[in-house]
Amino acid sequence: MNRVAAAVLVETPLGTVGVEATETGIRRVHLPDASLRASETPGIGSAAATAVDVAAQLEEYMRGERETFDVVLDWQGVEPTHRRVLETLCEIAPYGTTVTYGELGVRAGVEDPRDVGVMMARNPLPLVVPCHRVVASDGLGGYGGGLELKRRLLELEGALPPTLDLGDV
Repeated sequence: MNRVAAAVLVETPLGTVGVEATETGIRRVHLPDASLRASETPGIGSAAATAVDVAAQLEEYMRGERETFDVVLDWQGVEPTHRRVLETLCEIAPYGTTVTYGELGVRAGVEDPRDVGVMMARNPLPLVVPCHRVVASDGLGGYGGGLELKRRLLELEGALPPTLDLGDV
């Protein structure tokens, strides 16, 4: 099935974020990366309207003005177990909280925390489906956008205390 798609970039305090949407809903979020590219216009129709709306919500979130997203997710291409884990994450880790890979796995019916880690790394909807809130039992764990971005997102949400800038000490 050929689906109409749209894509936009949005400048946020934490970098440029990309959003892809279809007529069904949001399909992909691209974390800040200098190599992101988009066309001059997001397209037309409901896919474009969705992409623009989600981009605005992400910008509000990264300014600390939004805690939840009002979006419809397009899960096409996400296999059922992966989707179940991502949906469970949304249910058990609201804004300002964290959950361990193991804890998420138990709640979603996945035995190996490493499998959960792989699923988080392949999350097509980071930020909206908050894989940055999944941490290791002994630290932050990994993050597709890098540990510095993960730390900044968790600080933004109050799940971690802000890092002190000690200058050139």
